[in-house]
Amino acid sequence: MVTLEHVGICSLDTRKLKDWYVNLFSFRIVYDNQKEMPTYFLAMEDNSMLEIYPAETDAKTTDNKYRGIRHLAFGTDQIEEAYQKLLDHQVEIIEPLKANDKGVKTVFFRDLEGNIIHFIQRPKSLV
Repeated sequence: MVTLEHVGICSLDTRKLKDWYVNLFSFRIVYDNQKEMPTYFLAMEDNSMLEIYPAETDAKTTDNKYRGIRHLAFGTDQIEEAYQKLLDHQVEIIEPLKANDKGVKTVFFRDLEGNIIHFIQRPKSLV
């Protein structure tokens, strides 16, 4: 099963952009990493989410670390199978399958238009 997990927005001021979404749309903060320039996950009423994370530059590009909407993330409970399917279909992989110390598994790749797509499998949902 594949679902839409979150949309990532790379921002020059994550706090300000987070506040705008929270104040304007009443999104709930479900993740805040408390760094100098934090990353936030904001949940909507249907539990779909926006991720707001720090930009490294103001330049416009198709890279995943620049300001603006950069990737779509799709949650899955079978990421290894999904990753193999990408490899089998010779999809351009940006970041191969990996897991962090909390057990979150991710892979980044491009669609046919060059848009950045992200598969993610979490041991426990943020919402």
